[in-house]
Amino acid sequence: MECRHGHHHLHHHHHHEGLAEGLSSDNIKRLRGVLFISIGYLLLQLAGGYFSGSLALMAEAGHKFSDMLAIALALIAAWLATRASTEHRTFGFGRAEILVALGNALVLLLVCAEIIKEAVERLSGHHHEIDSGLMIAVASIGLILNLFSLGILKPSKNRNLNIRGAYLHVMTDMAGSAGTLISAILIWFTHWLWLDLALSILIALLVFSNAIRILAEALHILLEAAPRSIDLNAVERFLLSLPNVKDVHDLHVWTITTGKDALLVHTTVAGEHFVFDTATHIEQQLRERFGFCHITVQLEPEGFEEAMLPF
Repeated sequence: MECRHGHHHLHHHHHHEGLAEGLSSDNIKRLRGVLFISIGYLLLQLAGGYFSGSLALMAEAGHKFSDMLAIALALIAAWLATRASTEHRTFGFGRAEILVALGNALVLLLVCAEIIKEAVERLSGHHHEIDSGLMIAVASIGLILNLFSLGILKPSKNRNLNIRGAYLHVMTDMAGSAGTLISAILIWFTHWLWLDLALSILIALLVFSNAIRILAEALHILLEAAPRSIDLNAVERFLLSLPNVKDVHDLHVWTITTGKDALLVHTTVAGEHFVFDTATHIEQQLRERFGFCHITVQLEPEGFEEAMLPF
């Protein structure tokens, strides 16, 4: 879209709906399948942790919840990509994904704090009996379900970024289940109940680090900070290297939602090149080089800023 205003301003806007990293219907089905398996195992872990007295199983449930969040957000993003923008929500509903991530990260932090508090209390002498047999059974089921989930995701893990992320999350879940299983077997033979508490603290710390990462990324996006993957200096140097671009200023880069970065920039060009095709060329170059999904390029003739200064 081209808009001309006074003083020879020319604005060029191009807006792509949807996410940069799309999910096919087959990939969505794979993620849904893994999500349903994860929900079922989460409930089993909570029940198993409660009835066995294992804090490690409860902590592993918190870990599973953090990984479920990543899968759920990928599905939410895919669904939001199908929602058209409205008169009052011109960027669509992508930020809802970030708000969900923020809320869940806060919940995870509370869960971690409660797990660590309970572990410290038990280490201080308030021991609970642990049904290691039930703990072994639940952890074994977890290994099997995680292997099944990996089998679902493996065919597409190298073709889609969201699928690959989910695959890695399931891998960490499987490692957690293996650790819990080993701990349960050792408790069965040695009755070292502190192993359960030590493992629960380790898992809680892992979940805590994931929650902090999610929280930091959500706040980074909500504050409209420049994406960490984008080097603003590199963008500016690239723009200045383009033919006929004399100066770059008011450069802004932010993330609308996951995988959807936007850029706004004012560029000064030589008078004879102050035409629509120049803005189109700049936009195409930026899109190809950096992958921006929404680009606004404002062209300004040489001497424009001086002409706009107040007398």
